[in-house]
Amino acid sequence: MTLPADPAAEPPALVPGELRGYRRFRLAEDGLRPPVHVAAGPWDWPVERARCAVDDAHVPPARGCGCGLYGWYHPTSTGLGTGWGDVTAVVAARGRIVLGDSGFRAAAARVQAVSLPHRARLAPRRRRRWERLLAERYPGVPVYRSRRRMLRRHPPQDLSALGIAVRPSAAARYRWAALLLWLGGVLALCSVAVVPRPVLVGIDSAQWLGVLAGFVLWQAALGWLVSRASPLPGQAPR
Repeated sequence: MTLPADPAAEPPALVPGELRGYRRFRLAEDGLRPPVHVAAGPWDWPVERARCAVDDAHVPPARGCGCGLYGWYHPTSTGLGTGWGDVTAVVAARGRIVLGDSGFRAAAARVQAVSLPHRARLAPRRRRRWERLLAERYPGVPVYRSRRRMLRRHPPQDLSALGIAVRPSAAARYRWAALLLWLGGVLALCSVAVVPRPVLVGIDSAQWLGVLAGFVLWQAALGWLVSRASPLPGQAPR
């Protein structure tokens, strides 16, 4: 593992070993596909190596570019609490790694453990089918029917020696706040339908301007909360 440093300073220090992280995958017939770059294909076995889709001139992960294999230090940063559609997995990163505040971007990684989504666990026939597929595509990787059991056996690493405090993410609170704000805005918009027509006709331009400003502020606040609820790993290198 490589710790990034200021380009003008001395070369980065090398730390041996692998870095444990957590991420989501789309479970497809040919394996585990990243949910963002589904067209890139499934992760290889035994090791997946990063490829930059923007510039072939550099080796990922590169500073100033978003390339690399993503992972988060703590499982709560990935939204593992939902787990209805995507597969949740533990990954072990290796090679050059760009460290961020909540996650990392790595040159290579391997799948260490997989937890099936709720929809698969509720359908025994589908669950057994996905378990067979994963056993064939990623031999030796344990497949858990319980996310909690997977996390008990693969807990977050202590990265204090690297100057990183691994703690639960606040993203879940931002998601709930965004949902409540969205519901409040929708209810406010729907309430216009029950306002008597004479009242609407009597609103002057200054009042409508205030309503428009409130709508813009609602959208801006909602966008900010959504961005905070979906943090990207390795974007703030240490």
